[in-house]
Amino acid sequence: MEIELLTKIAGIFLLSSVKFFFAPGTAIASGFTPYQTVLITSSGGIFGISFFYFLGRWLILYIRKTVGSKDTVRTKKVFTRRNRSIVKFKEGFGLIGLIIVTPAILSIPIGCVVAAKFYYNNKLTYPLLVVSTFAWSVGLTYFSETIRQLFNGI
Repeated sequence: MEIELLTKIAGIFLLSSVKFFFAPGTAIASGFTPYQTVLITSSGGIFGISFFYFLGRWLILYIRKTVGSKDTVRTKKVFTRRNRSIVKFKEGFGLIGLIIVTPAILSIPIGCVVAAKFYYNNKLTYPLLVVSTFAWSVGLTYFSETIRQLFNGI
């Protein structure tokens, strides 16, 4: 029984570190209380943010160092649809928009790498990602618990 519980916790922890949106509902469906759910999912989300934010920054610096600096001869930059979308999002919503959508709507790995690329020098980026993850954890847990109670009442 102890192994089964640890396996559930580890699975939800890892799920919340990668695709946060589904983790609170999975935890509630697995029988965890809302407080346990917030603790497990926010811990997993913060682990994921820490891992991907700092790994993303390291990869960006490594690629710049390996491929070359901006002083090398450059060819004309080609703007793809993806590049335009990223620039449009960055200019339209900025850091706060990225912080809001990263944990649940955008995946944690993608959001953290984008934040590390464009906003690493802003000292509030990492703490705001952590706060956003905790807020999403509370909100999604409350929503999941409400849905569970509705279905149990039927």
